[in-house]
Amino acid sequence: MTKIYSKGKSWQKSLWIFVCWLIFSSTAIAQTKTITGNVKDAKGDGVPGVAISVKGTPTKGTTTDGNGKFSLGGVDSKTVLRVSSIGFETQEVSVGNKSVVEISLEENAASLEEVVVVGYGVQKKVNMTGAVSTVDSKMIENRPTTSLQSALQGTSPGLIVTRTNGQPGNEGLGIQIRGATTANGSVDPLIILDGVTVPSITLQTMNQNDIESISILKDAAAAAIYGAQAAGGVILITSKKGKNGKVTFDYSGMSGADWAANIPDRMTLLEEANFSNLARKNSGSGPEYSDFEMEQIRNNVPYLVNPADTTQWLFFNQEPLAKQVLKDYTSMQMHNISARGGTDKLNFLISGGYYNKKGLFKVGPDQLTRYNLRVNLGAKLTNKLSLDTRIAYTNELTEQSSRGASGQGLIYDIYRLRTRTPFFTPKGQYNGAGSGATTYANLAEGGYDNRSRNFFDGTFTFKLENLVKGLTLRSVAGTQYRRGDRYIFNRTVPLWGRYTVSRYVNQVNSYSISNEVTKNLNLQFLANYDLKINKHTFGALLGYQWEDFRYVNTTAGASNMVSNDLPTLNLGDDKTKTNSEAIATYAFQSVFGRFNYNYDDKYLLEGTMRQDESSKLAEDGRIKIFPSVSAGWNLHRESWMSESLQFISEFKLRGSWGRLGGALGSTLGNYDYVNQLNRGSNLVLGDSRTSFIFQGSLPSTNLSWETIETTNGGFDIGLMKNKLQVSGDYYVKSNKNMLTPQQLPATIGIATPRKNNGELKSWGWELEVKYRGKIGDNFSYNIGGNFSDNQNELVAFSNRIVVSRGNNSLIEGYPLNTIWGYQTAGYFSSADEVKAWAFQDNRTGAGDIKYVDQNGDKQITVGKGSKADYGDLLLLGSSAPRYLFGFNLGFETHGFDFSAFIQGVGKRTFLAGSESVGPLLVTWKQAMGIHRDYWTPENPNALFPRPFVGATHNFGTSDKWAFNGQYARLKNIQLGYTLPSVLTKKIGVSKARVYVSGQDILTVSAMGKFGTLFDPESANNADNDYPYFSTASVGVNLSF
Repeated sequence: MTKIYSKGKSWQKSLWIFVCWLIFSSTAIAQTKTITGNVKDAKGDGVPGVAISVKGTPTKGTTTDGNGKFSLGGVDSKTVLRVSSIGFETQEVSVGNKSVVEISLEENAASLEEVVVVGYGVQKKVNMTGAVSTVDSKMIENRPTTSLQSALQGTSPGLIVTRTNGQPGNEGLGIQIRGATTANGSVDPLIILDGVTVPSITLQTMNQNDIESISILKDAAAAAIYGAQAAGGVILITSKKGKNGKVTFDYSGMSGADWAANIPDRMTLLEEANFSNLARKNSGSGPEYSDFEMEQIRNNVPYLVNPADTTQWLFFNQEPLAKQVLKDYTSMQMHNISARGGTDKLNFLISGGYYNKKGLFKVGPDQLTRYNLRVNLGAKLTNKLSLDTRIAYTNELTEQSSRGASGQGLIYDIYRLRTRTPFFTPKGQYNGAGSGATTYANLAEGGYDNRSRNFFDGTFTFKLENLVKGLTLRSVAGTQYRRGDRYIFNRTVPLWGRYTVSRYVNQVNSYSISNEVTKNLNLQFLANYDLKINKHTFGALLGYQWEDFRYVNTTAGASNMVSNDLPTLNLGDDKTKTNSEAIATYAFQSVFGRFNYNYDDKYLLEGTMRQDESSKLAEDGRIKIFPSVSAGWNLHRESWMSESLQFISEFKLRGSWGRLGGALGSTLGNYDYVNQLNRGSNLVLGDSRTSFIFQGSLPSTNLSWETIETTNGGFDIGLMKNKLQVSGDYYVKSNKNMLTPQQLPATIGIATPRKNNGELKSWGWELEVKYRGKIGDNFSYNIGGNFSDNQNELVAFSNRIVVSRGNNSLIEGYPLNTIWGYQTAGYFSSADEVKAWAFQDNRTGAGDIKYVDQNGDKQITVGKGSKADYGDLLLLGSSAPRYLFGFNLGFETHGFDFSAFIQGVGKRTFLAGSESVGPLLVTWKQAMGIHRDYWTPENPNALFPRPFVGATHNFGTSDKWAFNGQYARLKNIQLGYTLPSVLTKKIGVSKARVYVSGQDILTVSAMGKFGTLFDPESANNADNDYPYFSTASVGVNLSF
């Protein structure tokens, strides 16, 4: 009985335990729940495609939608979510009692640049062996710049962006990668947009808010895949595309105020008159202003009837000319809106942009207006076949006066002509007394120079994937139709004396039209194959490309039109009508390949080969081959480093060699290898001109592209999970078959053919440092800098050995564009000191500049003007910039974000035009405010020598007038605030950010007192250039 009872109790106990288990299990099941969540980046934007999985159960999970939202069921309070996405640190988040989980991802510096766009494809950065820099699209967003090209200045080591003035639509922008490539003019980088070659003007016209990524290919290993067109480097631009998920709309807008950064001060009329009279006295001539006229100036008499000619006025205007025609502030505005979304079968991006920048002049045409439209569509036609379509349209209008602004144009009138002559007569008519008086008439009624651009670009890519495992086939068709129209109307404007018209602006009116059309067709057929066998990874690219280019420029003009207010060619005088047409066309045909190999991601090898055939070369020499080879070693993947130096997350050594061709630029004409005939009409027979045909040059039948051989060595280091990244490169470029003119007797009468026998060597280094960090949970920051230097030497160029005073573009054995001049030693203090010094000039006297006699021959000369004997000249520097740098820093915290970007040049020398520095070198170019500081016995250390009319002996090239172009400029500073989403969502806005931004608002330079007269970025021989702008703006970013 006892045993039976015991067994029964045991059975009852087991049953009781089982019931309790069921109860608790049911309770547990009842406590599971479905949660929702939002995954955002540091700026508060939703992150699509983030993997959300349950820790310990990796098969259970979901992904975020296009707005960063997700929903996941079957979790409880103890569930831990694992959150991962490319470009971000993986996180683990406990669910707890939350039903809505808010997750903020931290960017992973190691993954941010994991994949980089390269020629005809992409590569993992860690496995790249070439010199490639990337520009973060955030660096160029929300900046009040006129163009993408302006925004790129200082963003990447080795990338040199220059500008010559600030006029909207006419800034004179230039761009180089790693300095000069040839002595034969400028060679621009090859610009590739969405895989297709586009003209370099695209950098000035496309919408910078449409850009997803920018890669800059600098050495032969990276650029040789583009062969003959890659000598100047390559810039790869990829536009944004659609994303899977709900359609989102983004709007960004800004409005800003601009002000001129360097408008020089002018003297008062009384100061100007006294200076002019003293200059004439010193130069031995009579005064310009009589005692009577000086008295009228002192008494503020604005005008009176000329006693010597009562039909004219005598003017003594004292109102500054600049204030009458130049604005203190002008304006700019930019607006962009885009929509993107779609499914895994079809996605799209549609964007539109508007930009307007007003110029400096108060009257007349002076502005830039641009509209951009882009439609990018991605369609998956089958499981293996997809179509990517990218279409863009740009409409740009630049409006300017018919008279140019810079140089000897409108700015010169305002800065340098006599203040005494007002723009209007006492009767309110345009004044005809004095050349400066025409400025207002030119601007207000003198006509216009309007240039419009209508650009259509389209790229269509079919991609067939995994037809065979690892094989991808692509066919690309790119086309551009770009039309430019220019209309120049020089309108006649009467200028008045006291009673009658005394002269005219544009005495004979004229009208001209120029229409240019550029058509470019680019066809590509590409095959990629990737294979991995154990630790061996192979990659191969084969491709064929055909490019056909055609440019047509048609011009027509007429003058003496019967109507001064209706510009049309039909109304012009038939005898004055002109027309012309210019056509340029060429074709390229290329085959190319690339092979990649790496072993265990440690040892990297890459080779490329491209064969180009061009219509620019003679038939028997049209085919050229451009090879490259490169290798790399990922030391951080070696066990002996990864185990002992764990703080090193990346350490790569790389080296490359290759050849690039100089087909771009003006170094090679389209038809240089054939005899060409020209038409002329300057032969006068009897009383009329006669047309004739002539040969202007001898053909260069053996001409070939300049070939640049490049060697590059570099390293990439990442520390502390790549929070700190350092990259460096050293390179040497040799152009050993540079085009040079043959030296033949001048009696040949026409231009001589060219040969490939010149040599230019350039070399330099680059360094880039980036750091990303975080303090606590709510403060993230970044800081970075890039530094570079480039030098060159002209080794051989047709025995060019002439050395002259001023700028010398070509001297064998020296860099390009060197500046030579005399060394100065202050001013002469007396006539006796002049006699005791080396002879300089018959005009030299006390208060004039003293030049150093370098060779001791008691006279200041340029010697024989050669390398062997250049007399007393010294090498003062070069106009090529050196030691370029850019610094950026930023932080984000509690909705606030801040960024600053500083760009500059460490060494550069440039000249200003002598007449733009010296007062009264010609009698009508007056002194400015800066010229108040001139030599007197009481002011022996003055900035300028004594006043003197025609003082060319004081203002020739010397170290006194060779300016130091060293500077650091605050290119952009920006402070923004993102409103809390709990507030913005109530009005249907997922994100709202407001910000203030400043562009070019502070410059520190070595210009000293000359900083009000010239900008350190000024071009060589700067002369009354349109000033640069500083901009302060406010803006908003909205997403909904």
